[in-house]
Amino acid sequence: MSNPIEQRKRHTQNKKTNSIAFSTIIMIIGLILSKGSGFLRTVIIGHKFSETYRDAFVAAFLIPDFVFALLVGGSIQSAITPTLSKAIEQKTQKKVWRGVSIFITWMSLFVLTFVIICEVFSNYLYNAFNQGKSEDVVRLAGNMARTLYPQIFFMMLAALCIGVLNAYKKFGSTAFGPPIYNICVLLAIGLLGGSNEESLYLTGVGVMAAAMIYFVFQLFMGRREMVHYRPSLDTKDPEFRRLFKLAIPILISASIVQVNMLLLNSFATRFGDGPLYALNSASTLWQLPYGIFAVGIGNVMLPSLASHFANKDYKESSMLLSASIKNALFLTIPCAGIFLIMPLDIVKTLLQWSANFTDKNAEMAALFLTGYCAAIVLQSVIFILNQAFYAIGQTRFPLFAGIVSMIVNFGMCFLLVNLGCGAMCLTISYSVSCLVRMILLAYVYTTRHKKLAPRRMRAFLIKSAICLAALLIALYLISLIPFNQSGKLRQFVWLGARGIFAFAVYFGMAFALRMEELQIAYERYIRRFFKKKSASAK
Repeated sequence: MSNPIEQRKRHTQNKKTNSIAFSTIIMIIGLILSKGSGFLRTVIIGHKFSETYRDAFVAAFLIPDFVFALLVGGSIQSAITPTLSKAIEQKTQKKVWRGVSIFITWMSLFVLTFVIICEVFSNYLYNAFNQGKSEDVVRLAGNMARTLYPQIFFMMLAALCIGVLNAYKKFGSTAFGPPIYNICVLLAIGLLGGSNEESLYLTGVGVMAAAMIYFVFQLFMGRREMVHYRPSLDTKDPEFRRLFKLAIPILISASIVQVNMLLLNSFATRFGDGPLYALNSASTLWQLPYGIFAVGIGNVMLPSLASHFANKDYKESSMLLSASIKNALFLTIPCAGIFLIMPLDIVKTLLQWSANFTDKNAEMAALFLTGYCAAIVLQSVIFILNQAFYAIGQTRFPLFAGIVSMIVNFGMCFLLVNLGCGAMCLTISYSVSCLVRMILLAYVYTTRHKKLAPRRMRAFLIKSAICLAALLIALYLISLIPFNQSGKLRQFVWLGARGIFAFAVYFGMAFALRMEELQIAYERYIRRFFKKKSASAK
């Protein structure tokens, strides 16, 4: 007979596992809605703006997005969430909230100051960062950006609320804010967008209003948790100093993605103005599976991993990290395979809705997407390993790895472009830089923190490679079947049929190889869903 204490422990562990599984589902649903609405944004941009205004619209977001990533993006959520999670676990919330409040106050003042500086020097910034583009595009982008800079402040406040709510594991309260923001942005583009200066600038105002609505929604959802906030500028507080030291490397590290995008956009201008929108379109597509699965799984993992580490429960930490990486890869690997085999069909079906998006645009975006395929998988591992480092309070090495990858990205782009290689070399360079970054993170995490390292990865990767090979072969063979794709409905039917077939082959091979990830997904999600359904029917 089992020991009652052991039974209680097992029951508690099962409840925690089920809670993480449920939270992951909620987060993924929210991200599907967010990425789906964000994808529609790309489609509508191509429909509402001609090429010059479309390039200006895309370029206008580069510096505001970069500033947001540099000052806010990763620092608030990746620093505040594990800090508060540990405080909740150790019952030291009051002391930690004092430091968090000071951090928030200084961050708000700093971001406001930076927004004002950007407003004043907007055109100078765009002239400096957009060498090689036409003067009209640079001028329009610089002027439109003035309507977008205030959204940095509202997005910062929303990110703050999300970081706090994630620490309290209120994932349902954070999952549906981004879709609301994207829907408001869609309405702004759809109602205000057009190929003239006034429409372009009005669309920017609409986007800024969407960010304000996003913040108000997240503040309402986090109103109970945010009552702990007390404005303060006391820089001598020890909790603030500790949080600040953690946040600075995270803050810089989070901006590396945007720096890399600026680098790619800078090199893309050497191929003319058209590749800028094509590069942005390809980036939107590859980030759909990454942003839904890897980000969803990693965000749910972060507070739980921080809690396990605070309790010195290293075995649970290792198991949680292993499961998170495997689950993310299990879902992103087949997506990368599908993108690799039929990039042009994906681009044409999903993005080509009007004459503004030409066949030449589609072919260029498909080339970029092919180069990004490996990044879907590599960036998924990078994101989760970064979250693992942040959960244990190690923030400097992810920054170092990110800087190395940025140097690799720049070096390869510079070399390949000057050697006369095609535009696809840009996204291949990005994928190679991701590989370097992933290897550095994985090596250091597994050697320095052996008790926390993920387990049984080799067997999983071998089985996943076999499943991917089966998917690629099957998808290539079925793509040889002639099919008349005239008309949007036919394009969707043919793309959807091949996508479903590819996933069926992948999961079928996983079933044949008895992969744990498939069995766990069935036990935790599908089987439970049908049980509940049958119970309610009775």
